[in-house]
Amino acid sequence: MADSFQLEPLFLRDLYQNKPERPSWSTTFGATCAEAAAVCLEEQGHRDRVSLQVEGMQQGEIEVLWDATDETIRRFNADEEVATEYGAYAIAALLIHI
Repeated sequence: MADSFQLEPLFLRDLYQNKPERPSWSTTFGATCAEAAAVCLEEQGHRDRVSLQVEGMQQGEIEVLWDATDETIRRFNADEEVATEYGAYAIAALLIHI
């Protein structure tokens, strides 16, 4: 049976910063992915946070928080398929080191 965990909230804005666990990510790419994730989550009716169930080698629940998007961010992420891809990168980048 997989181990279970409950973590402190994860913030999409952390992807705007250089971190040792993401040595090959630029802050620009991190911000782009974080904003895409926020747009996708808001489009699904989530206001500024969401709880996600994680399954695999470890199981548990995480809470992801973000800053509200604006019209410019939503227009930049108007292509739903691309926004979903980049948003998934953002969530994966937050999860990879839990």
